[in-house]
Amino acid sequence: MQMNSLKRAKGKLVRYLIAGLALVLMTAAVEAQMTPQQTQINGNSRIGQSASKALDANDKDKPKANDKAYNAALKNLPDKQYDPWRGVR
Repeated sequence: MQMNSLKRAKGKLVRYLIAGLALVLMTAAVEAQMTPQQTQINGNSRIGQSASKALDANDKDKPKANDKAYNAALKNLPDKQYDPWRGVR
């Protein structure tokens, strides 16, 4: 009788170990998807701080410069559609 209870105890232990290992692997996969800022201590409290800063005189010109660069890049795009098979025909 003692052997049967020992086998059952080993079986339960193995099941708990497998379940624990599965939980560890699942949390490792979730942590891999976080950005480095989120994994640091108090990383969540720093999210959005750059957006809440007041713009000073130099920062007010940056959006205008970005818009100009974006519009210039749009003008440099070709008008015709790209054909990936052009060299095959």
